Amino acid sequence: MISKPDIQKISKDERAENLEYLMRRFGDKVVKLAYYHVRDRYQAEDIAQEVFCKVYEKLDSFRGESSYYTWIYRITVNKCRDYLKSAAFRRILPWGNTRKLNQIQNTTNHLFEAVEGGEVFQKVMDLPSKYRIVIALYYFEELSTVEISEILNIKESTIRTRLCRAREKLKKTLSEEAAL
Repeated sequence: MISKPDIQKISKDERAENLEYLMRRFGDKVVKLAYYHVRDRYQAEDIAQEVFCKVYEKLDSFRGESSYYTWIYRITVNKCRDYLKSAAFRRILPWGNTRKLNQIQNTTNHLFEAVEGGEVFQKVMDLPSKYRIVIALYYFEELSTVEISEILNIKESTIRTRLCRAREKLKKTLSEEAAL
């Protein structure tokens, strides 16, 4: 449906049609990728909306140097990083009793993780972010190390190292639980 566009302006109708197609095609994957970063289902959905707003805004400037998939994932990673930077600031400000809200969110997130993939998925989600994201992209989204490297803007050798270390951490965690 969508072909690689020239750098010329596309009509509003074409842009809306292309956006709708991209949202159907990649929407769920964008939400999952955002979730792998922020571990909050509702925030991941908000980030996905922001991603597709950005895609709509920049659709006519897409140069076709990568696939739409890689381009959209890259936007998602950047939006997640922006959110995490801003979230650190918001955690410093006391906005009242957020303890109960955090408990509700954690319960919801753990239920989401249980439904999404069970025990192994939960263990992956408990890994530090740099390992969690590469494991999730590699195994759950079935991306190659080259694609992950492009999306995260990290050297492929670093991706392979993180995958190896993440596997070791998962193996250790799962074997410790099996021993109990």
